[in-house]
Amino acid sequence: MPGISKMKKNLNTIKNVLLLFAVILVLYLVKVLATLLIPLALALFVALLLQPLIAWFQSKNWPLGWTIVAISLMTTSALGLLGLMFANTGGKFIAEKDNLLQMINDKLDIVFVYVEQWTGEKLSLLDIETYVSTHLSSDLLITSSEKFADSLGGFFGMFFMASLYLMALLGSIMKYEQFLSYLGNDQKKSSSLISAFETVKNSIVGYIKVKFFVSFLTGLGFFIVCLIFGIDFPLFWGFLAFILNFIPTVGSVIATLPPVLMGLIQLEHMWEIVLLLVLLGGVQVVFGSVLEPKLLGDRLSLSTVVVIFGLVFWGYLWGVVGMILSVPLLVLTKVILSQFPDADMLVRLIGVDNTTTIKKTKI
Repeated sequence: MPGISKMKKNLNTIKNVLLLFAVILVLYLVKVLATLLIPLALALFVALLLQPLIAWFQSKNWPLGWTIVAISLMTTSALGLLGLMFANTGGKFIAEKDNLLQMINDKLDIVFVYVEQWTGEKLSLLDIETYVSTHLSSDLLITSSEKFADSLGGFFGMFFMASLYLMALLGSIMKYEQFLSYLGNDQKKSSSLISAFETVKNSIVGYIKVKFFVSFLTGLGFFIVCLIFGIDFPLFWGFLAFILNFIPTVGSVIATLPPVLMGLIQLEHMWEIVLLLVLLGGVQVVFGSVLEPKLLGDRLSLSTVVVIFGLVFWGYLWGVVGMILSVPLLVLTKVILSQFPDADMLVRLIGVDNTTTIKKTKI
């Protein structure tokens, strides 16, 4: 009947408008509640990664409380080692400050000679120092120090919140089937929730395992290349490449810049700098563009455009942490949307639905 058909059409329009407003509201809350949600997201993904380790401890008949304590000590020890490495690197930077400044001055003198030859303008370090002192006011330094202190305080606050979330999640991650069965009203809905969670878990854990392995090889490659060329702080540059490689697309580019800049300061010949850049870029290409896609296969089935959009979007909402978590969050979004029949078009835009492949494939 025409009247019934028109009523259904109007209801669908109202439903779509309400859905749009709901999405906008959710995104607004995600942005506003970032300080609470970022630690929760980090803790959730870490708990998913640690689930096999918890299962191993339980297979050895370890009590759950002792298991959580052991894993917490292992995690804290790893973070402590990283902190010591950063502190050691910072101390070496300070100790080598005068030497580095002298090398920078020597390089700038060479640059000034070329500039004078090409432009006829004579520059000196005194001109640069005068320019910097003119534009670098004490107010700017005070403001920058306050922002740095706020950022440092925010980091430690987020780390503390993530630790609390992680302790809670580690105690319940092995009982997710019981929890999801409780949420479902019937057997069919419970099975659907468990299946969706398994898809998210297998997809994210599989991706992070591959990313961790590839990032480790990338960091190792950076360390070896920097060591061969005699670049200072090779371990730090390798670790920086390992961390930044978790940021899709742009992370590898950013990781290459610091050691190349150190090469500009330390290396004497241009061919050495070019070779350093080529080798570091080759490490990124071999591991990031060849090995990583081969290991992932069609595990995620996310289009490149969507990955870049997700990188920008989550980076805007949650900063650097959002950029690192952008791909796992896209996978989570895709699986959640796949539970709603009306969102089929959005699921296809994000990527091909390969739930079956994800379930069966393990790294």
